[in-house]
Amino acid sequence: MKEEKNHDTITLGRKTVQLTNLNKIYWPEEGYVKGQMIAYYEHMESYILPYLKNKPISLHRFPNGIDKAGFFQKDVDTETIPAWVKTKAIYSESTDKDVDYIICNDKATLLYMANLGSIEINPWLSTYQKPEHPEFAVLDLDPNGADFQKVIEVTRTAHDIFEQVGVKAFLKTSGSTGLHIYVYVKQKYTFDTTRDFVQWVAQLVHERHPQATSLVRDPKKRKGLIYLDFLQNRRGQTVVAPYSLRPKPKATASTPLFWEELTPKLRITDYTIKTIFQRIEKKDNPWREIWDSPTNIKAVLAKL
Repeated sequence: MKEEKNHDTITLGRKTVQLTNLNKIYWPEEGYVKGQMIAYYEHMESYILPYLKNKPISLHRFPNGIDKAGFFQKDVDTETIPAWVKTKAIYSESTDKDVDYIICNDKATLLYMANLGSIEINPWLSTYQKPEHPEFAVLDLDPNGADFQKVIEVTRTAHDIFEQVGVKAFLKTSGSTGLHIYVYVKQKYTFDTTRDFVQWVAQLVHERHPQATSLVRDPKKRKGLIYLDFLQNRRGQTVVAPYSLRPKPKATASTPLFWEELTPKLRITDYTIKTIFQRIEKKDNPWREIWDSPTNIKAVLAKL
């Protein structure tokens, strides 16, 4: 893709992706344009696609850049999107109707979503084939105004707990203000089981940091406290994908980290559309072993 053109076309096999308004500014402060965002996803497809495979996607679209109002989109119009874009109709209890989700399993679909202005990509934790059985259990550490150094300390505690019970956990930045811990569970368990497991870990973390953390969902009741969010572990909930960009200053990316990088020097704003390429060239993939490390949650809970 040539960034200097305002419009372009990419053909991938039998799939043709129309790219439009490539010179439109998406990050005004930095001057980054839509074409740079699409080029990022084009370059990062092999890193991102494994975490999107067969999962319903919620798009966070900013077609006029991050300084204009964005919106979330789950339901797509199957009559107007390209015929090659895979979708899956999934019943929604809240709306009492089927929602047509995009399923992004290939580069063409990834670029199609990016061209819609989808700066941020949010997959389910489960696939459309097994919607009640998540691939990952996730603990989301949301600062909610707390000092980030405290977030680092609390995240270390969570890691210690996972290690103590023999669970291989994986860390990433949210790309916004917090940190995410992922545990691969290979779709063996229901959301009830994974949520109970993460809640148990969150409770232990809270007991060790009672003055700094909260398990209360209402933000008004936990101002300045780190929210240990285990409720993401539900059908239909989404978490920003590894390596997804965020509609934030500097064009930050939700970046997988090595646990050794969880130090006082960690800055979420160091991981951006401009720095990720150099990072993946110089460093091994911190999540390279994630697919080889499924956790047997029931065995862990049985030991306890």
